Amino acid sequence: MKMKTAIIILNWKGAAVTIECLESLLVADGDFFVIVTDNGSLDGSVEQISQWMTQKNISNKLVAEGAENGVTCECGEMLLYSLNENYGFAKGNNKAIALAMNSLPDNILLLNNDTVVNSDFLVKLIRFREKHPEYKVLTPLINFFFDKELVWNAGGVLRYGFRKYYYGRCKASEIKEREFIEISFVTGCALLVPATMLDDDKKLLTERFFFGEEDFEFSLRMAKSGVKMACVLNSLIYHKVGTSLQQKHNIPGKIYIHFLNRFIDVRLHYSKIFFFVWRFIYKPYIALLLHKKGCTFAEINSFISRLYNESKTKSEVTYGDFVKALSQDWCGKEITR
Repeated sequence: MKMKTAIIILNWKGAAVTIECLESLLVADGDFFVIVTDNGSLDGSVEQISQWMTQKNISNKLVAEGAENGVTCECGEMLLYSLNENYGFAKGNNKAIALAMNSLPDNILLLNNDTVVNSDFLVKLIRFREKHPEYKVLTPLINFFFDKELVWNAGGVLRYGFRKYYYGRCKASEIKEREFIEISFVTGCALLVPATMLDDDKKLLTERFFFGEEDFEFSLRMAKSGVKMACVLNSLIYHKVGTSLQQKHNIPGKIYIHFLNRFIDVRLHYSKIFFFVWRFIYKPYIALLLHKKGCTFAEINSFISRLYNESKTKSEVTYGDFVKALSQDWCGKEITR
């Protein structure tokens, strides 16, 4: 039986990178259609991607936000979905998933725009699902694009609010397992799920966090629900790590948002006592990381104090929080430019 897959690719000011991903999908095997979702870019991304599709004679449709009703996509087609604003990773993908469901796919595959795929990556995921139906959530092996023998992500394990990657930065030849690795953490970089796993609102990811943390929260939910997940080792893609948030962005702000996301996530998924103990254990790790970044004792104390206070009261990290953090130094003071 054929399984139709909707591949969702989110673009934000990265048309050139997105097009390289789409080029690799042009020669990929399997029954799938692609929804390229532009997350409110104002740099001409929609026009560039649309022009590329026209040049490639790809059967495509341009859909603006608000005009989704009745829009469907067949296998072999690419749909370009233009959103009105930058909704962040989770909400942008959720909007694209809702549009994809008009076409009744069997599977949803979230795929980072800064990836390049092997032509058989999808069919190998589908074959694994058919052979091992007990594993609902799948990810391919993800190697670095610029060092293709080096593993970037093979999934990982969640333990007590902490995450550990399997084989991160190891040579692929060092992987001991042959067919798959059973995992409890999966990255949102390449995530295949059956469409039946969507909630009643056709959403897959939490929208609590504007940037980051959605895969950690998703993995926590899957673990609580007893959903089995696997990294399929003969399915391979390559990741151009870091292109989604360029280094020009403020390092203190990026680090602060990362930890604020994680603290809120753990607080909401575990008991008050667990969270109290967990953050106490986590504190030395943060302090050591900031020390390695050259932070003073005062900066470390200020950073952790802000983190503790905000994570106790916030239940989400919005776009406004994200922008504010990127404009601040280690102590939370506005950076003058």
